[in-house]
Amino acid sequence: MKQSHELRWGGLAGVASILAALMGRLVMGSAPQLTEPAMTISGFLTERRVQVLAAALLYAVATALLLWFGVALATAMRRADETSDAPALVLAGYVLLAAIGFIGISMFAGMTYAITTHPPLLAIAAGPYTVLTVMDAITGIAMTVPFGASAAAIMRTHLFPLWMAWLAIVVAVVAVLGAFTIVNTGGAVVPGGPVAIVLGVLTALWVLAASWFLIREHLPIPATGARPAMGH
Repeated sequence: MKQSHELRWGGLAGVASILAALMGRLVMGSAPQLTEPAMTISGFLTERRVQVLAAALLYAVATALLLWFGVALATAMRRADETSDAPALVLAGYVLLAAIGFIGISMFAGMTYAITTHPPLLAIAAGPYTVLTVMDAITGIAMTVPFGASAAAIMRTHLFPLWMAWLAIVVAVVAVLGAFTIVNTGGAVVPGGPVAIVLGVLTALWVLAASWFLIREHLPIPATGARPAMGH
């Protein structure tokens, strides 16, 4: 038996991704809701231009780190069960989320830069802002891939405690509910509203928990090549 410790770096990347995302949120501040007037949205982008662009960079860093975490997580699950398709779905899911994330973040930063550089565009700022917020909500459907697959892999291999599987299922369900908020154009249940906040908190908790297990545990790899679940 030899000990495999490289996955701990993936766990550290998961923790760092949550910290970078939290810093981005704090730097940008409270963004306007879609139900607020168009002038409020354009005013926010104008007055907090530097903070918004800095937050976009932090979110981009968080997305790259989250992808690293996803690769490590998928590797751990593959080593625990090489006959399952779940690890491949986990990896594909995190790659998909990273691709969508980079596109959305780049578009948001580009929109802010263009609107604040060319003042006449402020009149239509609410348009692309709304589009990107709705796009973020629909991304909840994509989140069901890595979290649903993670739940299946955990139940099959017991790589992590069973409550991690149930929490992953809850995250997936809330993500789907968040996607369906696009049917509403008013009230509290709209894209970017309370459901998105709950989803963000639950996702952060799950990533932090999984990262902790990756950091403090290891995958024993038998000389025969079989790879059992993570040991203590």
